[in-house]
Amino acid sequence: MSSEDFRMKIPELRQLKDNTVYMLRNWYRWHRRSFLYLAARIPALVAVPMLMAYAPKVIMDCVTAHAPVSTLVLRVALLSAGIAAASWIAPFMQQKLIGSSQILRMRYAVLSFRKTMTADFVDVESLAGRERLERSQTFVNGSYSGAQDFCEVVCMLAQSIFGIISSVALLSELPALMLFLIVAACACEFLLFRLEYRADRKSRDERNRLLVKFSYFYRTSHEFAAGKDIRLYGLGDWFIKITADVLRTYTRVIGRYLGVSFSVSASRALVSAARDGIAYFFLISAVLNGSASVSDFIFLFGIVTGFSGYVTMLTTQYNQLIRCSLECSKFREYVESPERGQVSLPALPKADGYAVEFRDVHFRYRDAEEETIRGMSFSVKAGENIAIVGENGAGKTTAIKLLCALYAPTSGEVLVSGKPLSTVSQKSCFDLYSVVFQDYRFLPVSIAENVALCEEDKIDRDRLWDCLAKAGIREKIESLPERENSMMDKSVYKTAVDFSGGEKQKLLLARALYKDAPILILDEPTAALDPIAENELYLQYSALSAHKTSFFISHRLSSTRFCDKILFLSDGKIAEFGTHEELMQKRGKYYRMYELQSYYYREEADAI
Repeated sequence: MSSEDFRMKIPELRQLKDNTVYMLRNWYRWHRRSFLYLAARIPALVAVPMLMAYAPKVIMDCVTAHAPVSTLVLRVALLSAGIAAASWIAPFMQQKLIGSSQILRMRYAVLSFRKTMTADFVDVESLAGRERLERSQTFVNGSYSGAQDFCEVVCMLAQSIFGIISSVALLSELPALMLFLIVAACACEFLLFRLEYRADRKSRDERNRLLVKFSYFYRTSHEFAAGKDIRLYGLGDWFIKITADVLRTYTRVIGRYLGVSFSVSASRALVSAARDGIAYFFLISAVLNGSASVSDFIFLFGIVTGFSGYVTMLTTQYNQLIRCSLECSKFREYVESPERGQVSLPALPKADGYAVEFRDVHFRYRDAEEETIRGMSFSVKAGENIAIVGENGAGKTTAIKLLCALYAPTSGEVLVSGKPLSTVSQKSCFDLYSVVFQDYRFLPVSIAENVALCEEDKIDRDRLWDCLAKAGIREKIESLPERENSMMDKSVYKTAVDFSGGEKQKLLLARALYKDAPILILDEPTAALDPIAENELYLQYSALSAHKTSFFISHRLSSTRFCDKILFLSDGKIAEFGTHEELMQKRGKYYRMYELQSYYYREEADAI
């Protein structure tokens, strides 16, 4: 290895040390009893092969020396008892360590979960953030989870080191030249293992990239949603061609690795044969010159073979430790990344009503070239109902996420009751809002728990049914066999209830009403509703938003007439702000969009 290569290795070794210390410290902190299991298992694992190698020597020595049968029986019995005890202790302690490794894996999963729940929402949503999360999950949930495998890797490393030391102690009286040559042969094996590992690692990275691409096309070809497009546009042959190209490339990558693996395996076989030849030569010579007996030959050759096996194990497990360390680095990069929520800030003071203000707010997503929100400034009085409308991609949902403190402005300030959200705790901000977003997910629990979002015994049933009634979904829930106790999510419960898109939106509205926060936000709440249900929501919107500051986001401008003021966004900026009548009189963008939508609505009505 050149000096330059060595310098490049130093950061890798430092990272390996840091990650190993990190994992050992967590292991000790979370399940320190495991180290007692480890201390019992390692000697037992090493003792079994050594005692089995020693047993023929004892028998032959007794026979050669014409020892009494009782002596032979006693020694064999003691050896058998030792082998039996060690053979029982090793697997028993292994089961204990497996349980420990599972506990560690779950602990790391909790760390990842806690990070995901507290991380800045913009990181969770961004491509870079999702990639960091997915990379970190290999450590917790991979096929060979580093979090779980680490225990076994440490055990095997400790076993190999303990075995090497024990073997060297037993072989210490043999010729120094023999020991040197055997150690040299084992060192060659070590280097060959490292060469094969590096080739495997490089090949594995290439294979993983190809498998991701292959998996995407495979999943897409089997998805019902994509099935119609594949057939109607004749994409079948194209899919087959792409997957065939991926498989050909994958085959070439595998072929290159197998070529290296074959060469390394052949070299290892030669080195192993040379090692055994050296051992045979010196040990046979010792027997012939009378310095060792036949029983010594059998015992010592077994120890030499075991020594070589421990060196091989050390190499293999060292490579495994490197893999665990690499996965751990990705995991730590995710869970230890700084976040806004870590700063301790005071709660927002309670008030009878909450005014909202945007002061020259700019926002750009990470890794995005352009800003999504550009110099947005407006103010809303406490108790006002505001409609936010505009073209698709105008920044409506982004503005709402800024208001909810899910995003932090790139520059400028969002204020509630005169307090910048950056100066108060996120939790107190979240307590302000009852929100219905376009993108949602129900939990695999009962309808009641999904609406109340609390434990079953803490749900106010009267309040629950009142909110279901206001949302227009009470009759549906009452018709179910288990009513509000019916489970949701068919991917978890076979008997779960299936709801239509419109019914789900009504449940989301009921959830927002149950929370009864002072600021109500409805993001496209009528998107999945039929015209009758949509009209019913418009008619009761004033009642739903009574005594609250509310925001109604919609692409249907007919909904704006139920709000006090209208905020019309275009290209991330406020194009117009005022009442419906004021904006119609301006004959600007709002007027043109409203007239265009009204024209199509009238045409549709005439056709009916």
